[in-house]
Amino acid sequence: MDRQQAQARLNEVQALYREWLALLPQLKAAQAEWQRAATLIAQLDDFYAHEYLPLCNAVAGGMALDERTEGEYRVLSEDAIFDALGDANRLAWGWMRLAMASLDPARHGDDAG
Repeated sequence: MDRQQAQARLNEVQALYREWLALLPQLKAAQAEWQRAATLIAQLDDFYAHEYLPLCNAVAGGMALDERTEGEYRVLSEDAIFDALGDANRLAWGWMRLAMASLDPARHGDDAG
């Protein structure tokens, strides 16, 4: 590698590092958002597992509740929370696969792991 090629490579890697530094705060923020989302989905899961059906039955039996929303599906609708739990599960597995792939030594040609 001559000086010109070495400088070009150095510049390329420096740009990669600069891009990484720019992404780092966004990645940290995304991790915090994911933790908040996990807390929300756990609360929705608990509601769905323990309170959803009795509340649906009460409404079906005549209990008058205001189920108006701000545009999202009603939580007592048949699939709103169920679909949210499925979405969260698929996203969690997607994040897990991304994390595992980035940590996999075979990705770097090291088959010792």
